[in-house]
Amino acid sequence: MNDDHQPIHPSRFEPPQQRSRCPSLRFRAGAVVTAVALLASIGIAWFLLTGKAVYIQTVPAGAAVDISGGFKLKLADRFLLRPGEYRLRLSAEGYRPLTTTLTVGGKQDQEYRFELSRLPGHLAVSSRPSGAGVTVDGEPRGTTPLTVDELAHGRHQVRLEVERHLPYEQAVAIEGLDKTQKLNISLDPAWAEVTLRSTPAGAEVFVDDDSVGSTPLTAEILRGQREVRVKLEGYKAWRRTLTVKAGESIAITDIRLQPADALVRVRTRPPGAGVTVNGEYQGVSPLEAALEPGQAADIRLFKQGYQRTARSVKLASGEQRTLDVTLQPQLAAISVQAEPAAARLWVDGKDVGDANRTVKLTAREHHIEIRAEGYQPYETTVTPRPGIEQAIRIRLMTLREARLAAMKPVITTAAGQEMKLLRPDARFTTGASRREPGRRANETRRQIRLTRGFYLSLQEVTNAQYRRFDPEHRSGDVRGHSLDGERQPVVNISWQEAARYCNWLSGKDGLTPFYREDNGAVTGINAGADGYRLPTEVEWAWAARYLADGSLLKYPWGDEMPPPENSGNYADQSAANLIGRIISGYNDGHAVTAAAGSLPASGRGLYDIGGNVAEWVNDFYDIMISGADRVSVDPLGPENGDHHVIRGSSWAHGTITELRLSYRDYGSEPRNDVGFRIARFMEGGKQ
Repeated sequence: MNDDHQPIHPSRFEPPQQRSRCPSLRFRAGAVVTAVALLASIGIAWFLLTGKAVYIQTVPAGAAVDISGGFKLKLADRFLLRPGEYRLRLSAEGYRPLTTTLTVGGKQDQEYRFELSRLPGHLAVSSRPSGAGVTVDGEPRGTTPLTVDELAHGRHQVRLEVERHLPYEQAVAIEGLDKTQKLNISLDPAWAEVTLRSTPAGAEVFVDDDSVGSTPLTAEILRGQREVRVKLEGYKAWRRTLTVKAGESIAITDIRLQPADALVRVRTRPPGAGVTVNGEYQGVSPLEAALEPGQAADIRLFKQGYQRTARSVKLASGEQRTLDVTLQPQLAAISVQAEPAAARLWVDGKDVGDANRTVKLTAREHHIEIRAEGYQPYETTVTPRPGIEQAIRIRLMTLREARLAAMKPVITTAAGQEMKLLRPDARFTTGASRREPGRRANETRRQIRLTRGFYLSLQEVTNAQYRRFDPEHRSGDVRGHSLDGERQPVVNISWQEAARYCNWLSGKDGLTPFYREDNGAVTGINAGADGYRLPTEVEWAWAARYLADGSLLKYPWGDEMPPPENSGNYADQSAANLIGRIISGYNDGHAVTAAAGSLPASGRGLYDIGGNVAEWVNDFYDIMISGADRVSVDPLGPENGDHHVIRGSSWAHGTITELRLSYRDYGSEPRNDVGFRIARFMEGGKQ
């Protein structure tokens, strides 16, 4: 080989260098970024399109608003929020933070208003003088100087008070917001300067009994009416009532003290004597009286029942003396005669011994009492007169007599019946003579003595009064003529129902029932009870027939037929179509029952004792055997029987037999012409 041809040498193989990013990877990263940006844009666009504009208004304006719980976007003065619930917190200086739930709805534009509560404020109070008591809205808060904390926003009434100064009161507007306001008050004095000068000087000055110094004196005296006294030994006290006004000075510089009066203290035994000095009344002993110095004073003493006494006293200026006087009694005799003989006499609350005596007493009013065991005490007042004979003569009443004497002449029941007190204490004959026209076989003559006082109703029991016991009761009618009016007497009731009504009324008035009941049926009587009952047959007969002269009425109006006009409600012309026999020529205007008490009363003041309705009485029916010598005392009738007595005539009666007051009927079942009136013993118990 020549030089032009160089030898060929092998070289080392090196693979080509790899590039940092291949074209496909660059393409993928760009796509992701683009996609993310696109999604974000879509999300933002979606939020902008679906979000709701929310305006939050706060009081105060400008409060800080913090919303949490979801995505939010602040656009100017509004928030863009998706519908849903968010936690809202508002805060502002001077206000209490507010945390609440904000619920965003579906409306595009929404507005919410929130008001923050102000923080309380504080009031720093000071005063001149200090130490004034402070009340805020009536509540004590301390004394000045002080700061009253935690006062709510608004007006508060503040009052300051300190001794010897006028109170101060003001309405203060508290701003709140945790701010402290100041109140500085100068309190005005409640006193005035009072200057006093006296001749001679050195007198002690009292204001309302409190010593404040000696003259000459300038004192601070509280406002108001003040009693000022200037006193110096040996001189009369100077007194004046001053009207002190706060801040207005008073000067009294011409006080001239006068020499003191003499003083006498008057004491008497017994005390309470009237005292005059030189003819002028001073009061009653013990007392103090001022006397003119160096002059004799005429002192006179007097007391009822004692001799008058006089004394003469002469004292020097300023001298004091005590005058003790024992009064001499002025006596007079009182003769006392009393029954029973064992009675005792009490004078002015003191037992002086047996009542039958003559006692000497002072010539004044005395309280006299005469007592004996088992008797009602007697009391009176007496004023003995010297030289005049006086006597007390008295028979004491037994307790029963006193109790009876105190009984009311007329009483009223719980149902409204008026009842009159009757005191028979009489012996009389019931029934009728066999020769009396119209007499029936059951009108046997009997000797009766009544000793027990009793009350008897003036009128028959009415429908209205009975219906308070039995609201369902109806008295019915007779061929269209009503018997059921409120004031008409109750009828169509049995004896049992009448007796049970009496027991019901006793319960209403707190009395002991007269009738014994078993399962709603009357089975007997309690003769000692004070409760209401039906009158006994002899009580009814005595009340209807017995006259003051001892004679007995034949008819309710007298002893002759026919009855005078308006004598009572009997079988008259107006009832001719209802009953068989009527009183010819008589017309009382009532075909059936009349209102109770509408026709004239009897001599005892009892209404319808004849006519209107016949009346159930207490007794079982029986035909009594007459006995000329046997006297029945307060009889209550047979102990048992099948029927009860009915007394008196009714609107359906018109014959001589029925109209007589001695007429006796009987029954047990209701009738349309039978009612009742009530009675009760004046007092319970056997007499």
